[in-house]
Amino acid sequence: YLSGNADAASLGDIPTLRDRSRDLLRNSPLSVGAVGTVVQSVVGSGLALQVKPEAKRLGWTPEQAAEWAANTESEWYLWAESAFCDVTRTLNFYGLQALAFRSAMESGDAFALLPMIAIKGMPYKTRVQIIEADRVANPSKAMADGTKLDSGNRIYAGIEKDESGAPVAYYILRQHPGSVEGRLSRATDRYPAFGERTGRRNVLHLF
Repeated sequence: YLSGNADAASLGDIPTLRDRSRDLLRNSPLSVGAVGTVVQSVVGSGLALQVKPEAKRLGWTPEQAAEWAANTESEWYLWAESAFCDVTRTLNFYGLQALAFRSAMESGDAFALLPMIAIKGMPYKTRVQIIEADRVANPSKAMADGTKLDSGNRIYAGIEKDESGAPVAYYILRQHPGSVEGRLSRATDRYPAFGERTGRRNVLHLF
């Protein structure tokens, strides 16, 4: 595949590459330390919100802009610093960033869904759900990468793309393929990359 494109050159080797990477991160202290250092250097304490509204364009006084910024940041931190932003209610927004980046380094990819789920005591419904790369796969194990769908789109490693190569949808296994349940069933759900009505991103892909 030396003359092939990136998909042809790498997709077939992904399972082996992931296994080797995970083995190193389980058994090689040097590898663990290297990844930890990169995560700390790149993510650090994580992306945070700093509100700076364009007061002049909005016709606001400096006082109005400062009040709006303070209120908005307060609402943001209510969500971001709570574990309620995580579907599993385990990590806050900053912990999720580190987990997603670490997962992408380990597996080559990481995905996140942004479902809307109501929780008592939290006024905002947006949640973040980190999806391990192994769970994004073609709907059928027999389906070859590059298969053309009835829509004219093609599918590569669980990602449906249009003629321009832009993502249209992601196919996510309901269970991890390495779990007992995942070995018994390869049931997948199709998640559109963007909301049909709003254009909102439904799936984030780190690679």
